[in-house]
Amino acid sequence: MQEPKGMFYVDGEPAAAAQARRHVLHEFQDLEFYDEGHRYVLHGRQLPSVTNVAHRFVREPFDEQKQAARYAERHGQTPEYWIQQWRQNSFRATTLGTKTHAYGESLGYLRAGLPERICPSMQTQYMPQYRFLAPIHPKEEAVLKFMSELPTSMHLVLNEAKVYSGKNPDPDRNLREQVSGTFDMLYYCDGTDGQPQGFHILDYKTNASLVSDYNRRFGRMLLPPFSHLTEEDLSLYTIQLSLYALMLQDIGLPIASRRIVWLCDSEYKLVPVDDLTEQLRQTL
Repeated sequence: MQEPKGMFYVDGEPAAAAQARRHVLHEFQDLEFYDEGHRYVLHGRQLPSVTNVAHRFVREPFDEQKQAARYAERHGQTPEYWIQQWRQNSFRATTLGTKTHAYGESLGYLRAGLPERICPSMQTQYMPQYRFLAPIHPKEEAVLKFMSELPTSMHLVLNEAKVYSGKNPDPDRNLREQVSGTFDMLYYCDGTDGQPQGFHILDYKTNASLVSDYNRRFGRMLLPPFSHLTEEDLSLYTIQLSLYALMLQDIGLPIASRRIVWLCDSEYKLVPVDDLTEQLRQTL
């Protein structure tokens, strides 16, 4: 079989990691992604993203105009003022998240001995004589700490891989609609240090908080079948990572865990999330 686009090899990696990489790249090579509009297109048809699908289970989506009017009544200024503040804060957070993800992707490749795959936007932070990718923000320092502490039993399969549903050989196991998305990291654990052997999905998150104290206090939950989950980012991310796992399971990769790498200032926390794949198969 001809090597799929983007295929690479890491010195000394287990055969299972290389085989999985080739398999994922081959199976999903027909999925196109366009930065403008953040669109996934498969054979001319646009697919919904895992982020959009997860937000379908939010009971009361955020109404910017309504909330801005309320906020202005309580705190002064105009609704337009608060909308501008919120949008600027969102833009700043999104920009920081994009940069942090590029640092994480690049550092993952550098750790695997593939400096040629460092993202172009990260080249100014790379010192080739020392094989050092300089962190210039606390979130990047947290990524560096995570990578430095990643066990040697964990082997990189892919960074930033685009996948979609509908690949299960059993039609009854496929979702009724096709969904697409991009996961941050897929690693293979060889089990040599007691970690569960198999494939692990990891996703960087840069939120100030993953949980909503307000929604937990007042019992604001997601829509069924996830009405046991609080309406908060942690629950939405749990759905997202289960969708990624589902897509990889459909092509025969067993997923041992789904974990959020929550990047705090210069520190990180590994947050394992529940497996919701069966509920998703029955719902979507």
